[in-house]
Amino acid sequence: MNYRILGRTGLQVGEIGLGTEHVVHEEQSMVNDVTAMAIDHGMNYIDFFWPQRDFRTKMGLALQGKRENVVLAGHLGVMEKDGQYKRTRDVKASEENFHDFLRCFTTDHVDVMMLHFVDDMTDLDEVLNGKFMQLAARLQKEGKARYLGISSHEPLVAQRAVESGLIDVVMFSMNPAFDVLGHIPSDDAEQEAHKRMHDLSKTDNRSVLAQRKDFYALCERENIGLVAMKAFAGGWLLSSRKLKYPPTSTQCLSFLLDQKVVSTVVPGTRNIGELKDVLRYFEASVEERDFTNIIKMNDWDLGGACMYCNHCLPCPVQINIGETIRILDHALGGITDGIRDAYRKLEVKAGACISCGACTERCPFGVDPMQRMYDAKALFGM
Repeated sequence: MNYRILGRTGLQVGEIGLGTEHVVHEEQSMVNDVTAMAIDHGMNYIDFFWPQRDFRTKMGLALQGKRENVVLAGHLGVMEKDGQYKRTRDVKASEENFHDFLRCFTTDHVDVMMLHFVDDMTDLDEVLNGKFMQLAARLQKEGKARYLGISSHEPLVAQRAVESGLIDVVMFSMNPAFDVLGHIPSDDAEQEAHKRMHDLSKTDNRSVLAQRKDFYALCERENIGLVAMKAFAGGWLLSSRKLKYPPTSTQCLSFLLDQKVVSTVVPGTRNIGELKDVLRYFEASVEERDFTNIIKMNDWDLGGACMYCNHCLPCPVQINIGETIRILDHALGGITDGIRDAYRKLEVKAGACISCGACTERCPFGVDPMQRMYDAKALFGM
């Protein structure tokens, strides 16, 4: 493992850390194995945002005896509602859930407290200039958080957060697709608007890329620790069903780590096999790390692709939207008995969707989850 400094925090973090969102439904033994292998290989930065008590307990057990070996990032502004993840700015709920996080992880502090999922200016103003920030500052003063961070998918919002001077670390969605959007000819922007990750009614395709570059430059000037999430776009970039020339995980990681402003990349891994694939980066040759041809050969049109992050929750009828779309995406490449079985095991099927549209409003990637529920119901018949 190679190590970098996490901006002005001064913390040493492995170039690759561990994102935990995809192991959420695994058994304790798999959570233990993934966590142990990651730490044994020097992946010392661990990000955790889930509010569900059962998963927090699993990760807490997996980290027993290892807490001093990791830089732990926990999120403020999440809560559990009817067993589901929910983003919140309610101060009482946020504090209760943060203390629950500390109890489950058997620790008295996090190294980085992430102000969770801030993607528009109105929300940013509420987060930075009100009772929510007062809570974060108090928890930091009490020694329960060493540094403050923020997680976002929008460059202008993230830039404004850095400019406030209140933030030490930014967790930001980055990968070859997101960061080469400027390669798409501007003439195509309006025709492709409905398919783009970004809202092109607010900004044109080229300016999105410019905004991202400006944000990265600001992080470098201000010595902000930049944590890259969504390295594989929820696995989308690695799929031959989605891209004519899919990159390898090594090429995606190489693209990100080639940018010196990035302190660490936190890909999510579901099991030991996926973690081993990530770790191959450190054994890869120069040729295997080279990503230049991949960028030239692909359009990188995410087409409103789901990252399976479940930021669209909570669902009023408790559909696990991210997992449902993940199964649907696999099924579109050909339905197998295993895929049918995975769909049957969902506690609430897509057919239960009541078309409220709340999920579509919350999605940070321009997906229409409601339409995907209709598609899943049509495909699986329930």
